[in-house]
Amino acid sequence: MRTYSISALLILILAALMLCSSVHAADGSFSSNVTAGKYPMTFTDSADRNVTIQMPIERIIVLSTDAAEAVELMGAEDMIVGVSDTVQKYSWTFPNLKKKALVGKWSAPDYETIGQIAKGNEDSITPNILVLGYPSGKMAGKSYAVDAVEAGLKPFKNIPVAGFSFYKADSLDEELRKLGQILNKEDKAQEYIAWKSSKREAIASTVKGESLVKVYFESAQPKGLGELKSNGAGADIDRSIRLAGGINVFGSSKEETVTTDWETVIKENPDIIFQAKADDMMGWRAFPSSETAAAQKARDEIMSRAGGSAVNAIKNDKIWILYRKILYGPGSVIGATYMAKLMHPEADLDPEGAYKEYLDLLGVDYPEGRTFVYPELESD
Repeated sequence: MRTYSISALLILILAALMLCSSVHAADGSFSSNVTAGKYPMTFTDSADRNVTIQMPIERIIVLSTDAAEAVELMGAEDMIVGVSDTVQKYSWTFPNLKKKALVGKWSAPDYETIGQIAKGNEDSITPNILVLGYPSGKMAGKSYAVDAVEAGLKPFKNIPVAGFSFYKADSLDEELRKLGQILNKEDKAQEYIAWKSSKREAIASTVKGESLVKVYFESAQPKGLGELKSNGAGADIDRSIRLAGGINVFGSSKEETVTTDWETVIKENPDIIFQAKADDMMGWRAFPSSETAAAQKARDEIMSRAGGSAVNAIKNDKIWILYRKILYGPGSVIGATYMAKLMHPEADLDPEGAYKEYLDLLGVDYPEGRTFVYPELESD
């Protein structure tokens, strides 16, 4: 009877261990079948596709700027052998990638070029290459996601394709952990995640107890006051506003992207207005410059909107233009730090110092003499 009981207990323990190894652990680690250094390695990407790599990855093609940024965070930029047009365009963010081979548009890759790069000077393709693309997405009704990329590369063999966004806050850490395992760079993934967590904790602890500030975030310069773009609950911007000690005036909307009008904004009466501005450079040359003049023009347009004199943000001169790149993706905690400092000027936060640290993780020099918010933050 005792022998039977012990055997039964061992079976139960082994079953429990097998169950634990087959699911995603609570701390964000991955199942044991995704183990760095063991091949073939099969993992599930963010498009819910099983991807198998046969040997260590030594070459990477990135089809998005977010994928390029993620690979740089892993300290693996030397592995990148091909990039999309957007990565080349934003060469100030990716100075070490601007001379890499171009593999077409981000939304329309050149599959023949990718095939030639994968083959190199060999008779066949060595399966030490990985293409990183979008898990989903369409342009003019045509998919540019990994399913389309995989189909486009079907004539070639041994070119695995994986889809990760490296953009959305709710999946970013998991995707980076997985990329770290794929590239045998788990330490780099953990370094970034720990750094980001420390910055988020610094924001939360600093603004704790402060009065909440009503914020209207305008995600793009408007085409007209009847078609303004903002964000609702679930959007990464909404999370950043709440982290920074604010209340998103459209935070009750279930839609991540909110289309509204200026009359509604007036009724919401925000204390602060932020508008995101995209640019082809890394930030703007400090005032006075033609670049900050463009930001000033965007700000003046908001200040002069009809009925704006009734809005607290306009009455109290609380309007800022934010450099779009700091608001989204792996570096979004930088945007949250800037917003927290602008909402709560007395907060003991150093957005510029945090941005320098992030760029150091990427291996990119901080651009001295440039600003990422306008009007610029006053020195403490």
